[in-house]
Amino acid sequence: TIKIQDPLTGADKVLEHTEEYFVANPVLQVQSASVQALYLNCGNELQINCPALGTEYDPKFTASGGSTSPGAKKGQVTVVPTTPKVILTVSSGGTKIDALEFKVRKIPKPEIVALNGSKPVDEKRGVKAPGPRSINMKAVSDESLKAFLPKDARYKVTSWEATLVRGKRPVEKKTFTSETGNFSSFASKAKSGDRILIEVKQVKRLNFKGQTETVNVGLVLKNIPLTD
Repeated sequence: TIKIQDPLTGADKVLEHTEEYFVANPVLQVQSASVQALYLNCGNELQINCPALGTEYDPKFTASGGSTSPGAKKGQVTVVPTTPKVILTVSSGGTKIDALEFKVRKIPKPEIVALNGSKPVDEKRGVKAPGPRSINMKAVSDESLKAFLPKDARYKVTSWEATLVRGKRPVEKKTFTSETGNFSSFASKAKSGDRILIEVKQVKRLNFKGQTETVNVGLVLKNIPLTD
């Protein structure tokens, strides 16, 4: 409403005008190493900005299907999914801005590798008798997980067995609780035609919080023939 003086009569004149406005929600921008999907039971770090709100942006996060913890900077949040889908609700100043939905992928199983020195054991060609003096068992993370969430991609073989086998008969069995196994006692008994059978019993993962969890890798067997 505008009140002006009529130049002809000198009387006040009131002008009214109605304008219609359309109000839109501010748009959120999500930055992450892997926005398409989050990893189950991992610390997925997200940066969620809202340029339209500028300095008024004061985000609070809640999650359905997981937990959240704020980061050091405004808009940073770590999401730990516990279900196949997470809905992350973003509010600012007590007002909901949006609810973002993320798919959740399972953590890929690590690859179990038997190393003779620095090289993987060739299970087809085998090793010349009396065989290796030691074997290192490594659990190698999936490359995508390692690239996106290196703090959640730390694996270790914590229990495994090795058996020197002749024909169908076990000659000697050894159990190890570290990645490196000493095979010197095998070497004193092993002959060409024997084989070393390795079974992985336990693999553990160190997560972003520094906590360890047991990983279900299924049945993992390595068969190393001893040749001439």
